[in-house]
Amino acid sequence: MFSALITPFIHAINLRKNLKLAEQGDPDVQNKLGIMYHNGTYVDQDDEQALYWYRQAAEQGYAPAQTNLGEMYEYGYGVPKDDGEAVFWYHKAAEKGDATAQNSLAWMYEKGKGVAQDDAEAVRWYRRSAEQENVDAQYNLGVMYDAGKGVAQDSKKALYWYQKAAEQEYAPAQMSMGLMYAEGNGVPKDNDEAIQWYEKAADHGYALAQTLLGDLYEAKKNPIQAIEWYVKAAKQGEPTAQMNLGLMYGLGQNLTKNSTLSYALLDMSMKGGNEAAKEIRDTVAKDMNSFQSYESMLLVQEPEKLWKLVDKSIKL
Repeated sequence: MFSALITPFIHAINLRKNLKLAEQGDPDVQNKLGIMYHNGTYVDQDDEQALYWYRQAAEQGYAPAQTNLGEMYEYGYGVPKDDGEAVFWYHKAAEKGDATAQNSLAWMYEKGKGVAQDDAEAVRWYRRSAEQENVDAQYNLGVMYDAGKGVAQDSKKALYWYQKAAEQEYAPAQMSMGLMYAEGNGVPKDNDEAIQWYEKAADHGYALAQTLLGDLYEAKKNPIQAIEWYVKAAKQGEPTAQMNLGLMYGLGQNLTKNSTLSYALLDMSMKGGNEAAKEIRDTVAKDMNSFQSYESMLLVQEPEKLWKLVDKSIKL
C-alpha cells in the first residue's frame, strides 16, 4: 500500500528532473520525454508535446529522435502526415547508422512514399539495417530476394534472411520459412519442417500461419488439428480460415453439416475480402429454409454467439 502511494510521487520528481535536463538541452532526455508524451507514460498522452521534444533533440543531430520525428510525420502523430518530411528525418538518422531509421527509409523507397520508388535503394538500406540485426529489415530483405525486387531473385538468400529474422521469433518470417519448406523453394520440400515453422508463427498468434498450418494438417488427413487451427485463425478474422470452416460445415466434411453456421462463416469471409467465399455461400443458401437464413444473419451480426456455437459443435 505504501509503495502504491509513493510511486506517483517518485515519478513526479523524476519528471521534473527530466524536464530541467531537457530544457538545458540534453538530447537523450529530450528524446525520452518525447517517448513519454507519445506513449502517455507517467504523463497525459500528448503528441504535440512529443513532437516538440523530438524536434529539440533531432535538431541537435540525435539519431533516435530523428527516427522518432520521422515516424510522427509518416503516421501523422501530432502533425499532418508528410511523407517527404518523414523521409528527410529518416535519412538523417539512417546516415548516422540508426538501424530502425534505415529500415523505415528502405520501406519508403520500396513503396515510393515521399521519395521516388526505387527497389534497389530499398534493398541497400534494408541490408544496412539487417546487418545490424534489425529483425524487420532482415525479414524485408528476405522478401526482396524472394520476389526479385531490387536484386536478382535468389531463394537461398531469401531463406537466409528469413531464418535470421525467424530465429529472433519474428512471426511473419517464421511463416515464410514454413512456406519455403512447404513449396520446396530454396530448400527440398519438407512438410514436416514446414509444420514446425508454421507452428512457431501460429503460437505467436499469427493468423495466416494458423490457416496454413490448418491446410497442411488437412492435407495430412488430420482433421482435428486442421479444425483447431482454422478456428483460431477464423476468430482473428482470417478470411481463408473462415471459408474453410464454412465449407466443412456446408459439406458435412469432418464436421456435422450445419448450413446456418456454414452460411454465417462464408458471409463473414466474403465481407473480409474473400471473393471466393461468395459463390460457396450462395450455393449453401439455396438449400436453406427461411428460419435458417434468419438465424445465420443474426449470427453474422453477433460473432461472439457464432463462435460459441462453433466451439460447442466441435467441443474445443
